[in-house]
Amino acid sequence: MKRFTEQLNKKANSVKLQAAEKRELRERVVSYMEYHPLPAELKTAKTNVRQKKVAGLPQFTEAFATFKVPFSHIFKYSAAMAAIILVVVPFVAERAVPGDALYAVKVQFNEEIISTLTFDTYQKVEWETERLNRRIAEARLLAREGRLTEEAEAEVAEAVREHTTSAKKEIEELRSWDEDAATIASIALDSTLEVQSNSLREEDNIALAEDSELKIRPINLIASAIDESRAKDSESSASSSLPSYVKLMARVELNTTRIYELLKALGKLAPAEELIDVSRRAEDINRALQQTIETAQEDELVAREQLVVIVQRTQRLIVYMTELEVIKTVDIEFLIPLVLTDSEKEVNREAMVTDLEQRLAKIDVLLAGLTDLEALAKISFAQAEIITLLETTLPATQDYQTFKTVAEGAKALADDVLRLIELSSNPEMEIPIIDRPTTTASTSVIQVEENFTSTSEPTSTPTQ
Repeated sequence: MKRFTEQLNKKANSVKLQAAEKRELRERVVSYMEYHPLPAELKTAKTNVRQKKVAGLPQFTEAFATFKVPFSHIFKYSAAMAAIILVVVPFVAERAVPGDALYAVKVQFNEEIISTLTFDTYQKVEWETERLNRRIAEARLLAREGRLTEEAEAEVAEAVREHTTSAKKEIEELRSWDEDAATIASIALDSTLEVQSNSLREEDNIALAEDSELKIRPINLIASAIDESRAKDSESSASSSLPSYVKLMARVELNTTRIYELLKALGKLAPAEELIDVSRRAEDINRALQQTIETAQEDELVAREQLVVIVQRTQRLIVYMTELEVIKTVDIEFLIPLVLTDSEKEVNREAMVTDLEQRLAKIDVLLAGLTDLEALAKISFAQAEIITLLETTLPATQDYQTFKTVAEGAKALADDVLRLIELSSNPEMEIPIIDRPTTTASTSVIQVEENFTSTSEPTSTPTQ
């Protein structure tokens, strides 16, 4: 029996249908299915469910269960979640400050991606400069809200050091193949640090002068970190040669274009009168640039030195215009002094002379009611000094800066005389002492009194 079964299986395995036989068999099966359709109750029967026995009906049981995975929904929701994580979260993180939950996303994800995608070395220097400006702005925001703790201040100061160091490394790498571009980048970086340092120091003075209830802490650690970086940078760049005239001119043109773009943008947000000082500085830079172009035809070395100064001025002005807190705390005259035209200098000369003449006229009026002979003698001596400065020294002075210094000294002396007259008229009045910087062209009332005393001693000594 066993042998028969083996032979049958072997025979069955060897039997094969021909093509015509397969076709005929398929047609028979299809025909049978057409004339013997599936019963209606079986068509509506639910799969994957065990039916209960009802009214003696047979029980149908599936041999296995099937499940449908909603891949379309999974992909759709996954894409939405990825969009939230990769777009919304980084966007929200841009407003984070030290101490916020998303601050790490801002610094370690957003900014690092930009750093990775920045391939140009010069642009890397500018990006690191922008990052240290961001850290300082964050510290200002925390200080204004009273949330700048010592830990946060130290963290920002360390970040400023790191970004400055990174910028300097990029500058040194740039220096290996483009000395001029590296020097220009170093000038721009130092100018930016200078503006931020001056602004932070001024904020210190404001914070100390205000009431302690405002809870504004001076940002000393950050300012110190900037000053340290500037000191090291000045030592390393002291031996750097002047960049070429062409590259300096290209940088100045780039900066001036940026300035006018900012002016145009700010003009839509601020009244025109608030931008007068900034617009005037831009005009000064244009005039200085024209003079430098004329100088380059005679002496290119001098022109290059002048262009370095213009690069510094333009960079300071850009930082001043882009940093709102700098605008609030630092006078633009301190960062970018005004450059007067010849006509403006002449107008100022006339105004200073007129002001000094008015003070002398006021002294003459007040002297008429003064009875103190000793005070009259001292005031007459000082009055003679002022008249000499007004009628002799000032007309002979051609240099405007020297003229301004002498005029301010004469004005200060006239103010001292007016205070002395007021004090002599009212001996019980307390006159506050005003500290002035010492200049070679100014003479204080104390010096006048000493000169008067020394010259009048022989006549005032009683005879024996």
